[in-house]
Amino acid sequence: MESFEEWLTYQQMNLGKLTPADLEMLRRLYDEHCTTATEGKEERFRHIFYDCGMQYYVAARFAARAGLVPIHGNLFHHAIEMCLKAALVGTLTIAKMRQIGHHLPVLWDRFKEKETDPSLARFDPTIQALDEFESIRYPNKIVDEGMLLSVVWQPEPVTASSGSAKRPPKYEVIIADIDNLVIEVVSRASVNPKFLVSRIHDAAAREALAYQNPHAASWL
Repeated sequence: MESFEEWLTYQQMNLGKLTPADLEMLRRLYDEHCTTATEGKEERFRHIFYDCGMQYYVAARFAARAGLVPIHGNLFHHAIEMCLKAALVGTLTIAKMRQIGHHLPVLWDRFKEKETDPSLARFDPTIQALDEFESIRYPNKIVDEGMLLSVVWQPEPVTASSGSAKRPPKYEVIIADIDNLVIEVVSRASVNPKFLVSRIHDAAAREALAYQNPHAASWL
């Protein structure tokens, strides 16, 4: 945004002929101009964050159905990241979001601070599980340590492992928990889920969104 003086020049104002009252009135107009421009830009960021978040979300469920691991986890990570950033527009600056980058726990903590609702802590394990996938976006850790992977749609009974051999790290996220998390974030922003997916028309994509999704009726 240009300065007040630059704005006056752009408006082709003759500064030498402006009275103090004129300048005060023009300053008010300039401030309104700045506010409107900022709000419009924030709204565009919010829209794009949600749009990308929904694309990542559908693509992640599609990848999970196809058994594409660990890519499904990376895509879910980006989906939650984009949705949280959309919800935090106006709370965090875009510059601050860029500084935070892909650090999901940091974004999640900021979202919880904004909402001031202790019950959101129930999603902490899901955020932590998703964040683990960020560490294997590049293969270095996989090559050095190996990995165990599986696609888990619903919570399963916990079984204790036996044996003393060191096992590779396990990367696993429960997709039903992600479904609950996505709808929670969107609902708290008072956004209509059906509107967010309204431009996704492909039948296979919509089927992937509905598959074993406890909130399918809210989306479609």
